[in-house]
Amino acid sequence: MNAPRRTIVVVGGLAAGPSAASKAARTDPGARVLLFEESDAVSYGICELPYFVAGEVPERDLAVHTAESLKREKGVDVRLLHKVESIHPGTRRVRVRNLQSGLVFDQSYDRLILATGAHPRRLGIPGEDARNVFHIRTLDGAVHLEKLIGQERPRRAVIVGAGYIGVEMAEALRSRGMDVTMLDTQRLPLQGMAEPAREGVLESLTRHGVTFKGGEGPVSIAAGADGTATHVLTPHASYPAEVIIVAVGVVPNTALAVQAGLRVGRSGGILTDHTQRTSVDTIYAAGDCCEVRNSITNNPVYIPLATIASRAGWVAGTNAAGGRARFDGALRSVAVKVFECEAVRIGLSESEALEARFKPVSQTIVAQSRVGMMPGSKKLTVTLIADRASGRLLGGTLFGEEGAVLRAHALAVALQQRLTVDAFRTTDFAYAPTFSPLWDPLLVAANALSRELHPTDRP
Repeated sequence: MNAPRRTIVVVGGLAAGPSAASKAARTDPGARVLLFEESDAVSYGICELPYFVAGEVPERDLAVHTAESLKREKGVDVRLLHKVESIHPGTRRVRVRNLQSGLVFDQSYDRLILATGAHPRRLGIPGEDARNVFHIRTLDGAVHLEKLIGQERPRRAVIVGAGYIGVEMAEALRSRGMDVTMLDTQRLPLQGMAEPAREGVLESLTRHGVTFKGGEGPVSIAAGADGTATHVLTPHASYPAEVIIVAVGVVPNTALAVQAGLRVGRSGGILTDHTQRTSVDTIYAAGDCCEVRNSITNNPVYIPLATIASRAGWVAGTNAAGGRARFDGALRSVAVKVFECEAVRIGLSESEALEARFKPVSQTIVAQSRVGMMPGSKKLTVTLIADRASGRLLGGTLFGEEGAVLRAHALAVALQQRLTVDAFRTTDFAYAPTFSPLWDPLLVAANALSRELHPTDRP
């Protein structure tokens, strides 16, 4: 007698959900894999949305997969515009609402994978729901913003929040001809990066016409009788705007998980083990709804990145389908383009290192991206952080017009392999005058940090 066919239900699309569903179908070709997504798009690039708003990427190219392509290429049955309203672990069922017909039905499962993602963090101030205030997190939101820009030709924009999305949106809106003001409670943009890089980012923003106001948090948004926002108000000033972008981070979407009794962590993200299994044996979770283990500190943290979500989804799908895979943690590895510049941060910041009870020490150097005499050589600022007690590398930030992001890959490997500064500084990097100086900037920074760690060895 044949074994009964396994049913695996995945809740949510974007990065983690399709990755989990595809891997589950590949691991157990006989399984029935269902994916429920409440929007009308199952898999698209959130990180690419600012470039769509800028007009650099057409809407049709944003889709990574459609419901049809997931069925045809991966064997996944996708149900768009279907909202999972509750989970019943005792009977292994989810209650689903068809948002088109209104029909409500129960779907049984053998294994369930939650990939419910995250919600944009809200300011919680009056006027935030005005029609021209946008939280750029979904394709629909980006499409509505792009249409408003095309139809109404706004001249002034205010961006609340100077994180990665805020900085990318500043460039996008400047490219559409708008005057852009950025408000942030921090003195410099891109909190978490080393200060020299943050100062470089601010200089680049300012040079390209973005007005940055540090130490400014909004208290309300003024709107007219027609529901259109007109000003962002802070304790110190009023900033006129025809478009307002709120980009102050995200929070894990865990309402279903909490309702089902799953354990969540300090950030509110779902807690999972190395197989992506939750506190309920038959339920797995992956993506921005989850916490992950930090590869450096071993502590659970919240790192909502598509790369991590896709990798964790792959692990969840494998294990839900009866395979064996591990998710052994992640680094905070994130990069951003700031007009002609690149900024990238890998691993811990100094404040995070202190919180994790390391004794951080850092060094910053400025070097050339290529041999100085070569055409196109640019300045590159590198900050490396290590633990004074052990000499272990903990993190780093790179900033410049060339070579920052690709160099950071080497640093990511060093951090994941727990290399010391002295081990890293003896690495044999590839050399050619058109690509790097004889001493790569990463090695120059590592040598400077080694001297700081071993002051008695100085001549």
